[in-house]
Amino acid sequence: MKRISISVIGILLMFALAISCRKDNINGDSKNLIGGSYITLGGTLNSNLDISKPASTVSIKIKGTVGEPVTSINVYAATGDPLDSTQWVLIKNVPYTDGVELKVNTAELTTAFGATPLTAGNVYTLQNEVVTKTGRKFSAANTPTNYTSFAGYNMALSWSATSVCEFIQADAIGTYKVVTDSWEDYGAGDHIEVTAGPNDSSISFLAYPSDGAGGTNRVPWIVSVNKTIDIATMKEQPIGDYPGNPGSVASATGLVFSCTGKISLKVNLTYGGSPVTNKVFVLQKLP
Repeated sequence: MKRISISVIGILLMFALAISCRKDNINGDSKNLIGGSYITLGGTLNSNLDISKPASTVSIKIKGTVGEPVTSINVYAATGDPLDSTQWVLIKNVPYTDGVELKVNTAELTTAFGATPLTAGNVYTLQNEVVTKTGRKFSAANTPTNYTSFAGYNMALSWSATSVCEFIQADAIGTYKVVTDSWEDYGAGDHIEVTAGPNDSSISFLAYPSDGAGGTNRVPWIVSVNKTIDIATMKEQPIGDYPGNPGSVASATGLVFSCTGKISLKVNLTYGGSPVTNKVFVLQKLP
């Protein structure tokens, strides 16, 4: 058996012969391998896609190629299993040049997913397929994970778009129902009123300690929201008192999507002088 040592990235890149059958493990026998090609990542320019704006884009920069010369790149949306190319939908073909930027906008991704609407908070996988000078094609679907998962190769075959929407305070205000409360101050379906915060990038509501848990001296939570990527934070602040446990404080991190009416937080608080961390608190706005 001939064994191949790959010590210099790009000098000898070997892919599995069978295009239709993915090989995750390579036995090293050169009879089973052929030369391939891939593109390398120069940088991620933007990974957040504002789905409320059709022209909003996610983009990456391609640094160069390794292997057989590349003439173009097919960019796909993976609408199912990210490695099942039969479930990919072609978005565009981009002629290759060194340093080319690959961009996908909201309108293009919406078209690719067809009847399935894009949803804020979802992460969508994009797949690049290189087309070589001889017409061969290479992508994550026919490249062994031994290569795609190895950071040293810096492959730019798969990337992602995290869907967000512009935070609009007026759209976030209203009555919400509790979906999840792992601290169990609330039951599923309980209602909470969300109001405007002290500025246009914040919201306010009474949460822990709840009336049902015997809360007193309750103080509204002030949750600040990054308007472009929906990341929410609540700085440590007094929130009120539990019976026999005065001076409770809390902080939180999570997401607030005004376009879908969803608030999802992980909350840290103090109870009986001890820290309680990562309590899941999810709210959904009522129609």
